[in-house]
Amino acid sequence: MIEIKTDLSFIKSNDDEIAKINYNDWASMKDGFPLDRIKAIKNTSKLEEKWKVIQPEGYFSCLDVALINGVFYKINGIIRKKLWETEALEKPTTVIIHISKLSLDKYEAIVDTLYPLSARNKSQDIILRCYKKHRLIFNSDRLRHGYISDALNIVLRSNTRTLQDKRTLNQEINIDHAIKVFKNELIIIDNFNPDKNIFLTGILAAALLMISIDKNNTEFFIKLSRLEGSIKHDSLDPVEALLRAIEVIKERKTLDGKIQVEICSKAVKAVNLWKLGESSNKYWVKRLSSVVFLAEIRKMKQIKNILHEREL
Repeated sequence: MIEIKTDLSFIKSNDDEIAKINYNDWASMKDGFPLDRIKAIKNTSKLEEKWKVIQPEGYFSCLDVALINGVFYKINGIIRKKLWETEALEKPTTVIIHISKLSLDKYEAIVDTLYPLSARNKSQDIILRCYKKHRLIFNSDRLRHGYISDALNIVLRSNTRTLQDKRTLNQEINIDHAIKVFKNELIIIDNFNPDKNIFLTGILAAALLMISIDKNNTEFFIKLSRLEGSIKHDSLDPVEALLRAIEVIKERKTLDGKIQVEICSKAVKAVNLWKLGESSNKYWVKRLSSVVFLAEIRKMKQIKNILHEREL
């Protein structure tokens, strides 16, 4: 817990207050916004030039602070703090803070106003809200940050959003509905704590798809995450073959949508080979080839009774 040396004990239970405090006390307060929101603010360099021009001293050092459950949070000042810390502008010794006592819900509404969706990662922000709505609390690094939008598009429409034919698909998938549909599979995947370096977007899509079709396929993806592939007489089992394919793909300069679809198709092929069992002469391979997985998508949609859902 940080120690704020400025005496703020005068703050009343309900009223907002104005206070003059040491700069270091303000800077050491917790950020009132996640790191991904800070990174999402665009055109910082242009804004720096703007601040240098419009910096009337009194306003420039006046900042908003939220007091939530006894803890102080910085509500704004991202760019100003950067300018001060990098000495692009002279750092003040004191700042004026406007302290508001807020409930968590009220605070979130204020942040949404200050940093609207257009300034952040839209899909990630929506997904995190859907997690909250459906009471999904994930512990794995792969899922808890909300980077699953492209995986949902691949598993439902065989392509990332940017690669879909806009002439035939006139609307984006309903993220909230999609998360509800794959809620159980997401929980299963989170429970075995998938390695984020292995579970690329395409692998996550394949896991959602193939576990939806058959829960027994979970074992394949657990082995994949734990690097439990096998080699026999210079041939690879499906798990090892997919691990090798992932390594090859990761060596490419970019991991764009086409590459993610490619690795998803190879993962689908690997699972289907794995289900044949070691006794099959198709089980052991030298490398994996890509396959079209529209049949698997159709089967998954039939199982989940969403075959004719246009928003998915």
